[in-house]
Amino acid sequence: MLNAFIPNGMGKNKPINIAKNTLLLLVSTIISLVILELGIRVFIPQDKKITWIEMHERGFVMNQSGGSSFQEFGERRAEYKFTEQRLRTGISANQDSSAYKILAIGDSYTFGLLLDESDTYMHHLQIWADSSLSEPVLFLNAAVGGSGMADWPAWLDTFGSNIEPDMVLYFMNNNDVFRALSKNLFVLDNGELTSSQRWKPTSFSQKINTRNWYRYLQAHSELMNLIVKVLWKYAYFDDLTHSFDPQKTEVVIPDTSSFNPSNSYSLELSKSLIHSMESWCSENTCTFVLANTGYLDKSLADDHTYQTHQYYSESERPYLNIQSCVSEAVDGDYTTIQIPIDLHPNELGAQIIADCIAKQLPDFLPFQ
Repeated sequence: MLNAFIPNGMGKNKPINIAKNTLLLLVSTIISLVILELGIRVFIPQDKKITWIEMHERGFVMNQSGGSSFQEFGERRAEYKFTEQRLRTGISANQDSSAYKILAIGDSYTFGLLLDESDTYMHHLQIWADSSLSEPVLFLNAAVGGSGMADWPAWLDTFGSNIEPDMVLYFMNNNDVFRALSKNLFVLDNGELTSSQRWKPTSFSQKINTRNWYRYLQAHSELMNLIVKVLWKYAYFDDLTHSFDPQKTEVVIPDTSSFNPSNSYSLELSKSLIHSMESWCSENTCTFVLANTGYLDKSLADDHTYQTHQYYSESERPYLNIQSCVSEAVDGDYTTIQIPIDLHPNELGAQIIADCIAKQLPDFLPFQ
């Protein structure tokens, strides 16, 4: 009976109409995305990059395992390649098993952000070592952009034993101690260094970061790069401290007064973090060397990091301190060795840093 009320042919045409509507929706979506892409390229152009920095479940940052990536900044384009051990790859004439392995850790300055491998100061140090030292030395670059002092005890605890370095060379840079505070990876609880956390990667970020289609879109779409910035800020991580709210935090946090540079908390925290890395080396038969990037002038460093730098500069503890060497090389004008706007060391800056390190590093080696 119901069939009598259906106009002739309506049932047969339904699949065709669904297909047409689906196709129309698909075409409209594609056209809209193309218009958006073109609009972004014209009005708010984005530098393209493939995300290579990941976050461990414990909250510290790390490079991707294996593969490659790239980053654009204006006219610059830097290529990055990684080993399975999350190290930035380098070139050495002495990559034999007997080489003395120096594991370099630090932030984006040590990583060599926006520099090709051959222009990084780690590469310059490798060339120097190959030509100047009496024993084979291999520099391994584990540095991660955005890392701070507190990332490294956890990183070493997780990955260090697989690398088996003979030396861990930690390059303290101008925001390292403030980042240690803000990331909350470790806190001092009644004077004891205690593991904590602030940022926790969401399951969404862990699943999407390694997808080939996602990386392809980052490499080719400025719209996608804008979307990634939004996701990185709002969807990739959960703040377990709820902006350090003592009433809402899910983890241990320090007192809010700890963020005041006049408080001794940050200095005591940094001393404990450095001692933790020293202890790791003692347990893993390696030497720990505290160094800096030469960018710890008071005008460049945050107050917390500058305070730590001053403490070790004046202490009797061995400290590979190249601050004065770099400052003198540029006559105090760091703009001559910085990438404009971005401010990371440029090619000349990397060479100067390497030259300054090379002058002092032999004093920390078991051979000359």
